[in-house]
Amino acid sequence: MIERRSLLGRAAWLLLLVHAGPALAGPVADKTSGPAPASTAVEVQTELTTGNGHRFPVTIFSPSRSGCFPVIIFSAGAFSSPDRYLNMLQPIAEAGYVILAPTHLDAEILALDPKPKSETVWKTRNAELAYLATVPESLVTLLDRHKIKMNKTRMALLGHSYGALIAQLGAGAVATEPDGTRPNRKIPGVDALIAFSPPGPVSKVIDSDGWSSIDVPSLTVTGTADILPGFIDDWRLHKAGYAATPKGTRWLWVGEEVDHYFDGLFGRAGSQRPIIAARFDHAIATTINFLDIHLKSAEAAEHPAPLAGVEVTRD
Repeated sequence: MIERRSLLGRAAWLLLLVHAGPALAGPVADKTSGPAPASTAVEVQTELTTGNGHRFPVTIFSPSRSGCFPVIIFSAGAFSSPDRYLNMLQPIAEAGYVILAPTHLDAEILALDPKPKSETVWKTRNAELAYLATVPESLVTLLDRHKIKMNKTRMALLGHSYGALIAQLGAGAVATEPDGTRPNRKIPGVDALIAFSPPGPVSKVIDSDGWSSIDVPSLTVTGTADILPGFIDDWRLHKAGYAATPKGTRWLWVGEEVDHYFDGLFGRAGSQRPIIAARFDHAIATTINFLDIHLKSAEAAEHPAPLAGVEVTRD
């Protein structure tokens, strides 16, 4: 747990996966972690290979209509995979976005034996997002069959939990890597960032200085029950990245009683109370509104109506 301060120096970054990982994903009772989404977004499965030979699965979510749409690259929470985020990803895709969602090496669904080392997971997660941001020609050809085109000039990064940190790095944040270096992993062409429950400061890994270099519009989503005992004991820590980024184009969504998984609507099973489901719908509507403003400015709609138990800050 985070209190185990015996880890020193560059090894401390392992807290993100070794100690935080199981809590970030947790056991999942079923594949979708919630009721089947009402969205009719198209879902396509494929595999890609990076330049160094690393092969990984990719799920593509796209609108059910033809057209040319902005691109969103998604990174799931530790040990999780895109199939556990259908309630999040399908409505966003149907709103007019192509979502490229890799299944990272640490995903339980892959059932790898032996399990990959934490430093390998870190490296490949970052590499997969960077490779997808090049919009490989094989994906262009695949989507052409569905009469879907990707607007390579309009792109956002989206992540949950550990995946939110990976998305933050692609948006310009800087962390201390396993080898002790602090490389700039900013992905060229990224226009916006959405971080659901990003980790707070992690000793020897990232702090406010690391997040201060994010220079694209960002939306942070969290809730007053967004606590992971032993790792994030105060939900306010999820706001650290938001607080460290420059004012002007940052948004913060906070829901009362909202936990790390919105009552099991994604990531893992939960109680799924109607009041939290309504707040989840508001969070997704806010996400789409944020994306529309920054990736489709000419089509930006009005902000979602206020909802009891939800506070949205735009500054």
